[in-house]
Amino acid sequence: MGIVRIFIAVLVAVAIGYTIWNAAGQLKQQEFQFSRIGYLWWVAAIISYIGAMSLSGVFWHRVLIAMDQQPKLKNSLSAFFVSQLGKYVPGKAMVVVLRTDRIRGDQVTIGPAIVSVFIETLTWLFTGSIIASVLLFILFDNRFLQVTAVAMMIAAGILTAPPVIRWFAHRMGHVKGKKTGKVMMGLTTKVMAPGWGLLTIGWCLSGVSLWLILKGLPDVSVIPGDYWLCLTCVTLSTAVGFASLLPGGLGVRELVMIPLLSTRFDPAVVVVAVVAIRIVWLISELLTALIAHAATKASDAG
Repeated sequence: MGIVRIFIAVLVAVAIGYTIWNAAGQLKQQEFQFSRIGYLWWVAAIISYIGAMSLSGVFWHRVLIAMDQQPKLKNSLSAFFVSQLGKYVPGKAMVVVLRTDRIRGDQVTIGPAIVSVFIETLTWLFTGSIIASVLLFILFDNRFLQVTAVAMMIAAGILTAPPVIRWFAHRMGHVKGKKTGKVMMGLTTKVMAPGWGLLTIGWCLSGVSLWLILKGLPDVSVIPGDYWLCLTCVTLSTAVGFASLLPGGLGVRELVMIPLLSTRFDPAVVVVAVVAIRIVWLISELLTALIAHAATKASDAG
């Protein structure tokens, strides 16, 4: 098990290193001057995105409890933060591997842990797709993007329906028979509805993060009304990027964000912004993962 964990750590480190190298190369091509960044705006952007991640982590914790598990909130958040680094590895399995490896044993069995990760992720995509669909129909006349957002919303909505979740649990082969009924019985509207609210607020904070990143760029005029454009960008691009199964949605997120941001900002600003958000969000994920790992080590030592 120790060798496997070392291999996973190396794989994640390489994937993150490649992401940073790729982003730095793109900024170098734009002759971007880091000395001119409004760093306080970017610090605020990091805080905003960490807030968004925290709300997703709290929702996942609630799902685990609803599935008859008894994790501690601090352990759920720790596992959630560390697992975010797994999305930079090709495919999405590493997120599940990292999260379940860190949470199991804390009165959490592996079957419900795996299923809960899918429920949290798909619900997150579902709420994001709803926001993207509404904003696209209000703000843009782009039929392709509108249809894409609606398709994502329908797909994620179906996959988070209780009958489908039960079928998935059976297919996973970890939770069977009477235990399935007990585990899934807690996933009621009373549990899910507050979760939809938490994740919606989380998405709004992600939109704030992009707005703050733009605000920190030199010689860029950003007004409060640009927030709705930012919210559209983060919801749609993140959802489509996840569906692509590419590491961190690399390339796909940018493909969605560039035409949307180009309706308001100059091309050079847009290119820098889509690279900057990847860097700022990666920094946020690294910080929370490192803090979570250090806190876990300190708790174990104590």
